[in-house]
Amino acid sequence: MRQHPSKKIPPARRTALFRVAAAEFAAHGYRQASLNRIILAVGMSKSSFYHYFKNKSDLFQQTLAQPLAPIIALGTGFDFQTLDAQSFWPFFEGLIAAASQLADTQPELVDVGHMFYRALEQPEGQNLTGGILDLATEWATGLLCRGQDLGLLRKDLPQSLLIDSVMAMAMALDRWFLKNWDTITGTDRQALGARTFDLFRRLLEKRPDQPPDAPPFTIAGSPDKP
Repeated sequence: MRQHPSKKIPPARRTALFRVAAAEFAAHGYRQASLNRIILAVGMSKSSFYHYFKNKSDLFQQTLAQPLAPIIALGTGFDFQTLDAQSFWPFFEGLIAAASQLADTQPELVDVGHMFYRALEQPEGQNLTGGILDLATEWATGLLCRGQDLGLLRKDLPQSLLIDSVMAMAMALDRWFLKNWDTITGTDRQALGARTFDLFRRLLEKRPDQPPDAPPFTIAGSPDKP
């Protein structure tokens, strides 16, 4: 895979550029973000900028890609079939803890998170972030399907409704943590992470009164119908 030209920028300068860009995109949204303000703040000429980036959208995507790479790596390439009834829930809980730990050690993720959600408010930003949401939905679907195959997750609701519910709750929690990040201590973050996992488990776990052989809930004509 061809390396992006910005990889040739010295690491410290590249990190500074992305930090300034994330703050600008978060504060103003993609449409109103000023490329001139960004490059002026880091002391970069326009000719130098266009040597490494095609345009503002290229900068936006690279600003997202660098800090999000470790989080994306948590889910991509993992074979859900390796999970069994004993490892499924610990794996799920470990993902939430790992994401929180990354944010603790890489504070730029908080800025990028603000930038990401601000971008969703505008059509241009939605186009630039859609791939990340698609990847997250695909990954959540794989995890949910494996949990259902193992008999751990509920089937009394349409699968697409469960997936949409998981994504909506994950984004709501993410937004809340971003908004309150600076006011929460490390210890409280760990405690809240554990309770966040409990929320997902309560939403998804198979109901005790659901028979073991209960058929999946389907709606005629829906994507959930076999």
